[in-house]
Amino acid sequence: MIKKVLLVCFCLMLFSPVFAQTWRSSLYPENWMPGYKDSQGRFLHDFSYSGYRSGDVPLPEITANILDVTKAPYFADKTGGIDARAAIQLALDDAGKAGGGVVFLPEGTFKINVSAAANNPIKINYSNVVLRGAGTGKTFIFNENPNVRGLSVITVRPVTGGDWVYSGTNTVNITTDILEPSELIPVTSVANFKIGDWVVVRADVTSGFIEEHQMAGLWGTAMVGPIFYRKIVAIDPSANTLKIDAPTRYFLKKRDNARVYKVIPVLSEVGIEHFSIANKQTTIAGLGDLDFEVAGTGAYEIHGSQLIGVFNAINCWIRNVNTYKPSQNTGDFHLVSNGILLQRTRFITVESCFLQKPQYEGEGGNGYMFILGGNDCLIKNSHANHARHNYDFKTMQANGNVILRCRGENSRLASDFHMHLSMANLFDNFTANKDFLEAKFRPYGTSPSMHGHPTTQSVFWNTNGEAYSSGKTAVVESVQYGWGYIIGTRGAASAVKTTPVSGTTSNYPYNTSPEDFKEGIGKGDQLEPQSLYEDQLRLRIARNSVQSSLDNTISPNRISVYPNPSVS
Repeated sequence: MIKKVLLVCFCLMLFSPVFAQTWRSSLYPENWMPGYKDSQGRFLHDFSYSGYRSGDVPLPEITANILDVTKAPYFADKTGGIDARAAIQLALDDAGKAGGGVVFLPEGTFKINVSAAANNPIKINYSNVVLRGAGTGKTFIFNENPNVRGLSVITVRPVTGGDWVYSGTNTVNITTDILEPSELIPVTSVANFKIGDWVVVRADVTSGFIEEHQMAGLWGTAMVGPIFYRKIVAIDPSANTLKIDAPTRYFLKKRDNARVYKVIPVLSEVGIEHFSIANKQTTIAGLGDLDFEVAGTGAYEIHGSQLIGVFNAINCWIRNVNTYKPSQNTGDFHLVSNGILLQRTRFITVESCFLQKPQYEGEGGNGYMFILGGNDCLIKNSHANHARHNYDFKTMQANGNVILRCRGENSRLASDFHMHLSMANLFDNFTANKDFLEAKFRPYGTSPSMHGHPTTQSVFWNTNGEAYSSGKTAVVESVQYGWGYIIGTRGAASAVKTTPVSGTTSNYPYNTSPEDFKEGIGKGDQLEPQSLYEDQLRLRIARNSVQSSLDNTISPNRISVYPNPSVS
């Protein structure tokens, strides 16, 4: 009898979810290394470089030079009665000029009057400056002016320099086509470069590039092509090669004027943390999808704005920042259009932020909560709700980014790859509740800059679907240009869609073959590892530790070719 009871217990344990057999992706075996491919050439990028200081260190806790804006000489009002913008701006400038510090907004409501008419956003133009509140339920920033067309209410941007596209020096051409991820860049000359230089590695959207992607009539040569902002870690003068701190994410061809030039980072170590923020709603009529083009409408007044915008910066963070509904808003609105925008940035972490309920969700780029337009940024443990697009990738500058353990709910449209081939990004452990993830041909926009193919080589890893979005039967729709990857889904809404790979939509033909890779659909609970990003970060840190030991005996100018242990 005892043996039978033990046998029954063993069987129950064996077949229960807790003891279900774990599995690994065929593209991520236990011996995975960057460069690993299967027999069909499919591979996963190394996403471990994303986030503040490449994820190698925690976000800092700055304790020096704390400036309380409610005290002398600033005397900012914390009751919400008097405009505090000038006092906050003065404190930020003082902290910057002193070499850095924390501008502290204690518990209370800080009313500001930021408007497009005055062009007076709260600006952080200096490195090592932190704007800090006492907590999301304690410190509130309220912008009382809805006329914010094209503005970031809080703008992080250097006064001059740092722009990847327009401020380069010492340009050299790449001498050999780079067709796969590489840390090794062959150039015509290394004479004007040194270890530690920050460089742009890029190519143009030429007619050949457009033809190769079958985007004739949709894309034009004025578009900005693939851009990778990197740091030089080694130089080989005899071979004229530069080694960069992270691999490239897409091909770079001589045909497309592939080149390298220096762009000095002039803004870093900026933090925005621990407060809630809102914008007064517009009361002007006209919030239709196309009203943003019609002067005099409410949509025109608030079009293209965001609460926080970070531009041309590295190694910064935004954490524990929420939106809220101010009492002045009669509708259930927290902000008028967009939430957080990261544009031409690298190594930015956005952590534990909750953005929701924009007033305007019209066309032309409105009602997006998190927008990624840079390299190697990380959005972590964050939440978006009731937006046009909760999370969004835009342009070929958006590559190597990770959205980790985030949540999207009640979106009007998808959390998506939106436009212009943002390559090699990762959704990792994303939870969708009446939201869905999308990566497919988009026949929208205005020629010669239409959205077209929005991404390639991007990964959906271990997606959790709680409930399908209205009218949808899939939590992930992935029809990427070339290869895309769906690995592991789970939850009540776990189905995916990867077809059709060719056809015509809105009179525009497209072909994205082959069909995207998918495995483990409905089996994400047993996927090993549960997080691709966190496991790749662990592996990279371990490799770096080994390399540090080798560096004691090997010349620092020695360059190792990016490994490619293919099984093909």
